Amino acid sequence: MERDIALKYSNKFKALLKLQDEVKSIHPLLSEHFPIAIVEDKQLHIFEYKKGSYSLSHIEPDTMDIPVGVRAAFPLECMQNQAVVVVTGEVFNTVSEQVIIFHEFVHCYQYHNCEMQLREHIDLAKRSVNTGNYSWELNYPFPYSDNQYIEITRSLFESLDKKDDKLIGSTRRKLKECLTTEQVDYMVWQEWKEGFARYIENQVKFFLGINLNHGGRDEPFRRTTFYEMGSRFIKLIVQASPGSLYRIEELYYALKYDLFFETSEKI
Repeated sequence: MERDIALKYSNKFKALLKLQDEVKSIHPLLSEHFPIAIVEDKQLHIFEYKKGSYSLSHIEPDTMDIPVGVRAAFPLECMQNQAVVVVTGEVFNTVSEQVIIFHEFVHCYQYHNCEMQLREHIDLAKRSVNTGNYSWELNYPFPYSDNQYIEITRSLFESLDKKDDKLIGSTRRKLKECLTTEQVDYMVWQEWKEGFARYIENQVKFFLGINLNHGGRDEPFRRTTFYEMGSRFIKLIVQASPGSLYRIEELYYALKYDLFFETSEKI
């Protein structure tokens, strides 16, 4: 069984590594090779990178009932709490889908660099750990259907489309003022975590000549709206301060304190 799985995905991992070699100049994180778990037959088949290739290193039972189509990254206890990309096998079927693996690489990179330190300053994150609510990032009851939020978010996207820095700033402040502190914390966290992953994903897709991902831009607004909004803001931050691309904790604070429409010296 192990041999069958290893053989089944051998050429697929070779293609992934070839693609990664093409795009690794976009950001240093794309030179990293994080573990990848393929969910199949109620098991996690975990491949690790060693000596230039991915090889099967662990097989663990799928105790989470992970669905087909999963694209995620999270720490696994069986991997000494390393962040692992978790996918199902069809992710290798197209280049566009393979790029999603690099989106998940971003989350591994965030986790191993500064994510846990940033979480220590977010009350929502700390309280969620204390109460055992580990799915708060997915399930937080954000007021996506609130009319004021919808109207301001619509205006914010319009100001981004117009590249009107003054309007972006004033609308962003208006958005934060209509939310609670906790809601703002959640929004900023998603903009940083998912927005940066979306930003890198689209940088890779642009480099490869693949259609960019702008999911979340259109109404009804939902959690993926933060992916797109965060990506657009991070683009502004990097334009103002190119070095922030490599100091990703600065991207978080720039989002938190709205520095993306200030002067680059303040970033």
